[in-house]
Amino acid sequence: MALAVVAGTVLSACGGQEPIERPFASIATTTTRLASANIIGLDRKPDQACAAPATSTAAPATIVVADPDLLDGLCALGLQDRVKAVGGTAPSYLGPVLGRAPRLSDGARADLAVGTDRSADANRRAGRTVIVPAPSADWRRSFLALADAVRMPAEARAIIDRYQRDAADASAKIDAVHNTVSLVRFTADGNSLAEGTAPLAAQVLADLKVVRPEPQRKPEPVEMSAGDYSAAEGDLVYVGYEGDKGREHGTAVMTSDAWKKLRVVTAKRQLLVEDSSWFSAGGPVAAGIVLHDVSNTIRASS
Repeated sequence: MALAVVAGTVLSACGGQEPIERPFASIATTTTRLASANIIGLDRKPDQACAAPATSTAAPATIVVADPDLLDGLCALGLQDRVKAVGGTAPSYLGPVLGRAPRLSDGARADLAVGTDRSADANRRAGRTVIVPAPSADWRRSFLALADAVRMPAEARAIIDRYQRDAADASAKIDAVHNTVSLVRFTADGNSLAEGTAPLAAQVLADLKVVRPEPQRKPEPVEMSAGDYSAAEGDLVYVGYEGDKGREHGTAVMTSDAWKKLRVVTAKRQLLVEDSSWFSAGGPVAAGIVLHDVSNTIRASS
């Protein structure tokens, strides 16, 4: 079962971006930027995010998904065509098949309904629901539990084993232990966060064994105040924004004098990433996207 390491979502061009030269020769795409941050990941095609449709007859023929955060795992297992209803919006990086899945309504029926503790209302609408751990704290644990629910545990273990090997190989190739990598996210409610160790992207950075800046070594994010963005410093900073409002807030911050004075910014080592894959709850598809992005950009910029 192939892990979609290079699949994902295309970041569409936004207002205020302008074409620039590719920052790294190894990224085969015309790159744009927001403020002064180069955008990466534009070469991915969302319709290639999921694995080939599974042929397993053991897996349920129809699945209702109460918590859309579980869609990543089903996508990695090739079960995207079996999803008949979703209790929310599918993450955009998973592509059009899941994006077109009907919204969950009362009385939805399928061979299996899956949800998490966080999707209680949708669980009730789905009827008898198998509850698995939410992927936000540990995507591997959630994915394995989901795979047990759909009767594909061996396939899930193979996907995780392949990811682990890829992470170990990439860690050695990029000399990860000598790179300090910062994660910043601008939220729709106007916060500027230096992310901690909890988000999916941070979990992947830990697998790669890169160093995190000292303020970012605990689970909780650091909320940076206007004029003091020192918690964002690192050898390289990856930046995400949450929706249009997050983009507007991020643009304001990234064009401010205080942000421009950061060493990582003056060194032109800030990169804008696809928010929904890097900072969503995620799963093996999102983890593969982050692994691909980080290993390519660190290696190319060193």
